[in-house]
Amino acid sequence: LCRRYVHPKLRSKMDTIKSLWLKLTLIWTIDNFIRLINAISSLTFLIYIYAMFVAPFIDGKGRWDYVHDVWYSWQALNVGMLAFGSSVIAFNISRYNADKQREREFIAAKAFLPESLSELTNYFKKCTPMLVEAWNRAADKSDLCNTQLLNTLPPLPNSYRAIFSSCISTADKNVGEYLAYILTRLQIHHSRLKSLESDFSDDEGMVQIPTNILSYMYRLAELQALVNKLFGYARSTEEFNDKKITLEQLETGYNVLNIEVEDIDGLWDLTVRLNK
Repeated sequence: LCRRYVHPKLRSKMDTIKSLWLKLTLIWTIDNFIRLINAISSLTFLIYIYAMFVAPFIDGKGRWDYVHDVWYSWQALNVGMLAFGSSVIAFNISRYNADKQREREFIAAKAFLPESLSELTNYFKKCTPMLVEAWNRAADKSDLCNTQLLNTLPPLPNSYRAIFSSCISTADKNVGEYLAYILTRLQIHHSRLKSLESDFSDDEGMVQIPTNILSYMYRLAELQALVNKLFGYARSTEEFNDKKITLEQLETGYNVLNIEVEDIDGLWDLTVRLNK
């Protein structure tokens, strides 16, 4: 409401400043800050080396007594620069060792990632019969909606949690966010299917509608597609790929899950619409 009473030129400048600030916050990370400090330190040392070791010989025309007088006059600065240089070098060595240790830990955790991905794939496949049965019952609007599903929700696997947690804590930012997204979508999926299962066992009747069940199938295929993209990277045969999932990858996900898209009315249209 207050923006209505701001002068258009002032509002434009405010928007420009806001945009620049957002870009700055994206660039101004800890790693970039450390790189900036190292760059400034390197430039400072180059200037110091020239002023303390090159310039005295030039100005004194190679006379040792002149060079010695310069060093003696600036000995406090020399001591300070040596201490500062030692600190910068020690910090970078410590950071290098920490990065290498993190890389080794990630390699160790990554070695078990394909097994966890296969475990999740098996879980996804076990979810398919329940979803297909639920969709068939809801689409027919039969009295079977008031009875329990014959195909029940499989339990979530256990071992993937520790592997994913270890990989997220030691992986690069993009990989960690990708794995965390899979976990988030997985928890949402399992919660929705638990609700769907309870709806069919409710004496008051079916609450879910066929469109909801179709969206659950789509999200399951999306999860499978995310896992499929990660297999090559987990086996160190492909580069990490966090690009948007394509329709071809979703189709492959449906095939892996044994979901016959052409037999489920409206599923592919929903897939195309949600994937835009």
